[in-house]
Amino acid sequence: MKIAYVIGGLPFGGVENWLLDLTLRLKGRSDVEAVVINVSGTGIKAPEYKEKGIRVIDVCDSKKGLKTFKVSTAFKLRKILKVEKPDVIHTLHFSGDYFGRLAAIGLGVPVITHIRNIHRQKKSFRRFANKFLCRFTDAFLSVSGQVEKECVSLDHNVCGKPSLVFYNSADPEKLQVEGIDLKKEYGAKDIIISGVGRFVPQKNFDLLIKAFAIVAKERPDTSLVLLGDGPEKDKLEKMVESFGIKNLVIFPGYRSDVPKFMRSTDILVMPSDYEGLPITHIEALFCGVPAVISRFVPSIEIASEASLVCRREPDHIAELILSLINDKDLYDRLSAKAVEISPAYSMTCYLERLLKFYKALIKNGKNGQADFSEFDQAPSK
Repeated sequence: MKIAYVIGGLPFGGVENWLLDLTLRLKGRSDVEAVVINVSGTGIKAPEYKEKGIRVIDVCDSKKGLKTFKVSTAFKLRKILKVEKPDVIHTLHFSGDYFGRLAAIGLGVPVITHIRNIHRQKKSFRRFANKFLCRFTDAFLSVSGQVEKECVSLDHNVCGKPSLVFYNSADPEKLQVEGIDLKKEYGAKDIIISGVGRFVPQKNFDLLIKAFAIVAKERPDTSLVLLGDGPEKDKLEKMVESFGIKNLVIFPGYRSDVPKFMRSTDILVMPSDYEGLPITHIEALFCGVPAVISRFVPSIEIASEASLVCRREPDHIAELILSLINDKDLYDRLSAKAVEISPAYSMTCYLERLLKFYKALIKNGKNGQADFSEFDQAPSK
């Protein structure tokens, strides 16, 4: 069984980390072959894929190839698919979904469109493309119930194709690491609060900084680690300086060793405007790290017992962080629940379920009968 993963690019982020973990697991199997097709040919994580032995094919050599009216990109991708002859085409990102489905028309290969974010497209042509290309999609996967309900159902699945929820997963083997000595490397305090992700407006790291400034007044034994990079970095660094907490906030930049930081974290905070289902939160579960999340972070569907839900207001975020710091019983209860929940969301469980789904999809293509009832339920331990 050969799977072609068609993705717009390979920048750092949850989608790219998930795909790397998945393809590394597939690499060790004799019954599955995986190839990653990078439409733009760009991305900071692309060298990491190749260094780890993941086969990556670049369609273009710049992001210019991702322009929606770039018909030549679809033809280039189609040629690659004809040569590769995959049994399943699995698309990711808008560009991967768009060009992947266009290129697959008439090839007779089942196409999975995997929606990993609740963000709805604003451009009218993109909205139209998502609906039109539904007819060339064999099945939709969503990373959470919220994504399926508020994005796939409304913006994609106008043809009533099979639509299933596959909650994200983490690789527990990656998390069997020693934590980073943040005191030694960065001069951190005793209690570590972390925010992880791209520095973009949806993540609301500015609210987290404002909340931490409140926390630090009551608990000067805390440090804030903002792990990642992105267009808002300068703005966030200036904000930290303006609050006079520069000595308490750490910017390690983009790191490929996030699990080491998670092992050194006491509280994860995600006050986002929207997410798909953040793998960082699942990794936190495996590490026994309680989280403070907004109600727009869909991991609330699987990790509500290990999380506190905040309003997107600095005062409330700070209040919940302080409650976890000051109430040991509360912290221990959430931490224990995190560990208890985590096994159901391991990459091992996820992979077996996904491979069964691929086989069912291929079988459906041969006999014309769709039966995905066994995949309707969330995974169990």
